Amino acid sequence: MTEAVVASVRLGPLVDRLYVSARDPSAQPAVARALALAMPDAELRSTAGGIAVAPGDVPRLLEVGGHGVELRWQPAARAFAENRARVARLRERVLDDVRTAVRGGKAEAQRRLAGHRGLEVLDDHQWVNVAAMTTPGGFGLCVFDEQGAGKTVTLIFAFDVLAARDEIDFALIVAPKSMVAEWPQDFRRFTGDLYKVVLLTGTRDQKRRALAARADVVVTNFETAVALEPELRARLGTHRGRSILVIDESFAIKNLGAARTRSLRRLREWAGRAFVLCGTPAPNTAHDIVQQVSLVDYGTTFDEIAVPEEPRAAQAVVQRALEERAPYVRHLKRDVLPDLPLKRFSRVMLELQPRQRRMYDGALDAFVKELRTIDDHSFLRQLPSFLARRSALLQICSNPRGVDPTYKETPAKLLALDELLEELVARRREKVVVWSFYTASLDAIVRRYARYDPVRYDGAVERVEDRREGVRRFQSDGPPLLFVGNPAAAGAGLTLHRARYAIYESMSNQGAHYLQSLDRIHRRGQTRDVEYIVLLASDTIEVNEYVTLTQKERAAQELLRDNVVPAPTRDTMLAEMLALAGGYIPDDETADLESDAAWTDEVEE
Repeated sequence: MTEAVVASVRLGPLVDRLYVSARDPSAQPAVARALALAMPDAELRSTAGGIAVAPGDVPRLLEVGGHGVELRWQPAARAFAENRARVARLRERVLDDVRTAVRGGKAEAQRRLAGHRGLEVLDDHQWVNVAAMTTPGGFGLCVFDEQGAGKTVTLIFAFDVLAARDEIDFALIVAPKSMVAEWPQDFRRFTGDLYKVVLLTGTRDQKRRALAARADVVVTNFETAVALEPELRARLGTHRGRSILVIDESFAIKNLGAARTRSLRRLREWAGRAFVLCGTPAPNTAHDIVQQVSLVDYGTTFDEIAVPEEPRAAQAVVQRALEERAPYVRHLKRDVLPDLPLKRFSRVMLELQPRQRRMYDGALDAFVKELRTIDDHSFLRQLPSFLARRSALLQICSNPRGVDPTYKETPAKLLALDELLEELVARRREKVVVWSFYTASLDAIVRRYARYDPVRYDGAVERVEDRREGVRRFQSDGPPLLFVGNPAAAGAGLTLHRARYAIYESMSNQGAHYLQSLDRIHRRGQTRDVEYIVLLASDTIEVNEYVTLTQKERAAQELLRDNVVPAPTRDTMLAEMLALAGGYIPDDETADLESDAAWTDEVEE
């Protein structure tokens, strides 16, 4: 009798497929033949790392026996296969239950959640979310409710319901650093001392001791989740599926190539359910949402779908997959918080100061000349340098001192801020949020308006406690009246609704930063209409950058079928009226349009 060939089954580095390889490399052809016989119509591919098994075929590996091969499973690989087999069995029923919960509204949710305590504090849509998240036999859900709609509260009560049913006994919550400390407070607010919630903070040893404290809920940030992955995996493994993994602001795991995404995908294999929470899940392109959904359902929504690289083509493919296959819910603030005040946007176009304009034009001319003369190969080799030079153009629009420390002139945007803050803060005593993306600009703003005792929130303020205290002071009844922040650091999770004005001095090109920052002042608890004032340098790259951000916003809304009617702008309304008038513009109107050095375009939502 021929002895069976022993083959190892291991998880791939991208946590997206399994690899089967013979313990004896010379026996690899025999392994390939055996798998082909056992799984004749499976997608199998020979690679240097072994026979790659496509995710959709992975559950069938569990049934492979005989054919002269003995499979030896690594624990992570077996969990990967068993999880996908479980989802394959339950998927259609779970998705149907989720859709029924959404269609049935609060009445259906109350029927499902009858007998559970404390739920009367929830809004109608939160009832629906909790019912969908706690679907019997469920594997998780993407909660893509718009920012400010109460996703944290939804998660806390879903955890409480699952714990009361004795389905889970542990939760690992991974969140941005700025939001980690909020979770224990919210748990205490809604569940009192019922659950022990700990933060993984301090030194590595302190974090390990906190993790060993047998808490019901552990909260940590993305960086710690990567650094302590083995310890977190072991903790999840002790609960044998009776745990949940929660990713707060899940747009942070949109890139499968990122270490944090791969680490959390591996941790997900040991949790019975996963929930991702995000109001802006596709801030740049439709591709952004794929990994978030894949973490929840083990990749089964997109396993057999080829998402095109081209953004427009990807939009249609991803949208169809979401509607037909993805486990997610989406609620908009305008629907669930109908009393929330309006938003108004004002774009203020500014002429650069004389030296500022010369610096910008000179940098742009030199940039264009080099781009015209360089070949494609050299361009790609020097791409980081070109990206830095492009960023320098944006910095010049904001504050040239970030590029040239000898710059002495007062930049156009500081002059505009002088007038705005004098009116809003000094005269009206309004609290105002000023957003800026560049350190030199933030430094200059904080120094120039020191008389307003500004709260600063960016990388220069390292201690989380100092950041939290700054937010608390700004949210209080008295001073300070000015909050100065970088949306990359403060754009997610913060509540700044004591202000009704937000001024954008400069922005990054990341849609998530911009979209998240919009909702810091427009959220639950805001009682007054809010106004966003966007300062843009005329005839510069900055105008294009802002247009790109708004296009990303519209694309994200279309992807999730938000059915948002674009608000009229001065440009669109003027174009419409000109078309109706046959293109006729009176001479005096033409003169006004051409002579305006600065103009304001207001939009209401």
